[in-house]
Amino acid sequence: MKYEIVVADPAKNITLLVLNPVKNPREAAKLLLAEPSLRAEQVGFVIPPNTSEGLWRLEMMGGEFCGNAARSFGLFVARTIGLSGNAEIPIEISGMKGPLKVAVDVEAGAAEVNIPKPITQDTLDFRGRSLPVYIFDGITHLIAPGLPPEQDLFFTIKALLETRRSPPPALGVMFYDQSANMMTPGVYVYATDSLIFESSCGSGSAAFGVWRYEALKDGEGRCSVTQPGGVIEVKVQKREGNLLGISIGGPVYLEKRIIDEQELGNKRI
Repeated sequence: MKYEIVVADPAKNITLLVLNPVKNPREAAKLLLAEPSLRAEQVGFVIPPNTSEGLWRLEMMGGEFCGNAARSFGLFVARTIGLSGNAEIPIEISGMKGPLKVAVDVEAGAAEVNIPKPITQDTLDFRGRSLPVYIFDGITHLIAPGLPPEQDLFFTIKALLETRRSPPPALGVMFYDQSANMMTPGVYVYATDSLIFESSCGSGSAAFGVWRYEALKDGEGRCSVTQPGGVIEVKVQKREGNLLGISIGGPVYLEKRIIDEQELGNKRI
């Protein structure tokens, strides 16, 4: 059997969009992540609409939300249905209760998505520091300035967070080196028991933007969040200290591939 896959590259956060149905999506995700030639960091499964009025949907491998996957998927849908130029595409994605709108530039290969505001925010006392925690639908992010991106440190933070609230579908720790202005995302997906230090993280970039512009009272804050795989542009809008909106954007590269079972170690999905 062959599998039709779109390899999406938003700032090297390689995301596989699986186009054909599979019997066991979580097992499929594990096998695809383990294939070194794909260099994938996450996997989503595409569900076309049943009717002409329906929305295309992307189910991530653990039911989590991912901003980079959302904007990659929006560009894919726009090209699939034959749009050109600038357009706005409504999509559905796991971890979100309602549709999201993705603004795409089809010819330039760029996409921007509005990220729903955090449901709530909190802090975690850790080694004498107060680390900000942002709880979104589908994923929770902690900003960790000055802490090194280490697996043991990630799991220590994860264990502490789990003593305070029920686990989300996915947890991100955004390790931020202030002197180098570099953010390294670590993202754990509970359903697949996988921790990946990602090349970039869209929703983590949104959380970083909220943290960076915490003191902004009115107007729009814009920043370029540099990560190991590239840069994600973040916009944060506020009025009278209230958060009105967040968006992330930048280039997305899409490539279709056909993967034979033999390329996955002769294991059936």
